[in-house]
Amino acid sequence: MKKVFRLIIISALLLGILIPVFDYFYEEGTKKTIMLAQESRDRNIEEFFKLAKEAFYEANYQSAEYYYQQIIELAPYNLESRRNLAVVYSDQNKLREENRVLLETSILSQNKHDYLNLAVNFYELNNNLASNYILETKINKNDENKQLNSETESDNFIFQKYYYLVKNNLELENYEKVQKYLAELSDLNGSTSEFYLLRAELNKLQKNYSAAFNDYESAYQANRSQSYLYKDMAQMLEKSGEEIKAYNHWQRALNYGWFEELAYQKINFYQEKYPNLKQKTEDLDQPEEVDPFGLEASWQEPQKLKNQKKIEMLRIGLQEANEHLLFQYSDPFAIIYQGRIIFKGRAKENYLLELDNESIYISSRDQKIKLGDSKLEYQLYSSQENSSFYVYNINYGQGYFWQGSGNRQYRGNMIIKGEGDNFTLINQVELTSYLISVVPSEIYASWPEEALKAQAIAARSYTLNNLGRHSREGYDLCSSVHCAAYNGIISEDQRTTEAVLETQGETAVYEGRIIEAVFSSNSGGYTERSDQIWSADLPYLRGSNQMKEDNYDFPLTPLELQQWLFSAPESYSKDYGSSNYRWQLKVPAEIIEYRSGLDKIKRIEVNQRARGGTITSLTIYGEESEKNYSVSQIRRVLGGLKSSRFYFNSHYDKDGYLKELLVFGSGWGHNLGLDQSASAGMAAADWDYREIIQHFYPGVEIINYNLQK
Repeated sequence: MKKVFRLIIISALLLGILIPVFDYFYEEGTKKTIMLAQESRDRNIEEFFKLAKEAFYEANYQSAEYYYQQIIELAPYNLESRRNLAVVYSDQNKLREENRVLLETSILSQNKHDYLNLAVNFYELNNNLASNYILETKINKNDENKQLNSETESDNFIFQKYYYLVKNNLELENYEKVQKYLAELSDLNGSTSEFYLLRAELNKLQKNYSAAFNDYESAYQANRSQSYLYKDMAQMLEKSGEEIKAYNHWQRALNYGWFEELAYQKINFYQEKYPNLKQKTEDLDQPEEVDPFGLEASWQEPQKLKNQKKIEMLRIGLQEANEHLLFQYSDPFAIIYQGRIIFKGRAKENYLLELDNESIYISSRDQKIKLGDSKLEYQLYSSQENSSFYVYNINYGQGYFWQGSGNRQYRGNMIIKGEGDNFTLINQVELTSYLISVVPSEIYASWPEEALKAQAIAARSYTLNNLGRHSREGYDLCSSVHCAAYNGIISEDQRTTEAVLETQGETAVYEGRIIEAVFSSNSGGYTERSDQIWSADLPYLRGSNQMKEDNYDFPLTPLELQQWLFSAPESYSKDYGSSNYRWQLKVPAEIIEYRSGLDKIKRIEVNQRARGGTITSLTIYGEESEKNYSVSQIRRVLGGLKSSRFYFNSHYDKDGYLKELLVFGSGWGHNLGLDQSASAGMAAADWDYREIIQHFYPGVEIINYNLQK
């Protein structure tokens, strides 16, 4: 019995010792298991974030959704995954799915940004009451600047809040509130196109048509790319009873290629109602005859180019389909055909070239001479140093909002290339003389010197790489932005001329070949890879980062990309091009319908983005059909955007048809190669032109073209 009792006592003692030890190791094991599980979960979340971003830029939105949903299942309070998922839904125009995610996120976060995004989404879904409630109660005036990272972000946040308060109350017909919120917007920035368009809506609804016309006109002046506003101006003038002015604005809409069928109907209607308008139009079609030989040229004395090197002679197409041409030469000149002089002309005297009966003639005040067949090519040449020629009434900027006609003076010589029933005017000019006009047409001459030199090298390299681009038309390059804007002597500036001369012959080459040195006005802070914008994969166009902070590692997550586009963080691209660095534009659905040919648009979906966020593929869905658009077509079909890198909010009517887009964009141009605005910012920060070139075209060398030849 004692043995049993002793055994019980010993067992109890052992248990008293072992149980705590066991509990300790069990507890530690549990902790370790939990830690391992948490580490495994964290690894999975990190991997899912990575896979989701890759899927987003590979245009695999379904997979991106799946990965973000997996993160939410693993970590329901992970707000970043929810916000990214909302952006993915937004790109696909899945507004109801986006609404569900934004609602959950706002409840969890109580964050002003999340509430704003939710309010915008309710507006997109045409739920104005819900949108208004959130904007008025969840984002108080005292809280506007809280949770915002910068002054720019604050301005954009406040702009969006009051913009959508105005839009909601316009829909709800609360016009007193509209006036109140417009005043808030005016205090923030009352000179933007968006502000004037909002006020125009209010004035139109209140039948203040003259005021609405003034607002539309102000909106156009604030952003002259919106030439489609001439239709709205014409309609407001009609409602104001100013039919003659309305007629003139329908003419302008037609000149810019907008709503042609409607514009013709209106023009014909007013010409029938007011016969004198038709007479005026006929008078314009048959203008009063003037004495072409009595017109005076406004000559400029071209700067003499010291130490100019003969690098390459170019043929620049100035104007096609001419039937007549009035010109002067600064010095005595000759017309040459097949090496033989067939005519000699005097300096600074008007001469008229014209076609007649398959022949080309030249006339002066006292004579008219047949040069020869209208299918042949004739060279006009002056042997005098620094000679130039002057052409009357030459067209420029055709197809763009700055189109027009005027007189131009050019260095070099003229070539007349006969086409039978018309002829092409060509400028034969040396490369350096060409560049001193092109460079200031492409970049502000007042910008830092090293940026001007970088632009000179880019323009020279681009020109030499693209020689013969218009060989079928009989010349190397055209004078429009299709190749490079070339306006002759009128564009020259002393500072850019010096930049061209100081870098004479210097070109950028990659592995011994002159590069395709493309450039654009402003990249918005990041240039793209060429193979994601074009089909060509060029090793020196791999994308470049112009952000000043290190926390922008492209490609960004969907959420980071949206925030980057909404804000205006510090960048070299911003320093000398802030108006193009970030921009906003309202695009009415009728503009997209007109450009696409689709009726009653149901939705617009982003199919793919490049690693810098540029939209490279987009689909517009009409009621009965759909159309896909590539990166080169997107800007035009959406009314003429500055670039294809943007984020947009859609607004639908009660029947589910698109009413308008509010676009938040970045940069101006195709987002490839040299960013001219950023190059100026870099030059101001003491980068030299070689460093700038090698930043935008990594791996290139700068060598002398003459030595290469």
